[in-house]
Amino acid sequence: MEAVEFNATVENGVIPIPQKYREAFSDNVKVFVRAEKKTEQKSAKKKKLYYIGIDMTGYKFNREEANERR
Repeated sequence: MEAVEFNATVENGVIPIPQKYREAFSDNVKVFVRAEKKTEQKSAKKKKLYYIGIDMTGYKFNREEANERR
């Protein structure tokens, strides 16, 4: 059995095999997947959403108007 290690980005549920390994892995293969933690990306998203704000001063919600069928 031959084993290799490479980094890849999942694209639409598919893990692309680098070109240099495609001929060696043309038959059945056994796959082990280890995902990298994305703590940095999650915190970046939170920070990005934190800065999005809407001034709701003076806004009044009217339930009847919101549920009105036209």
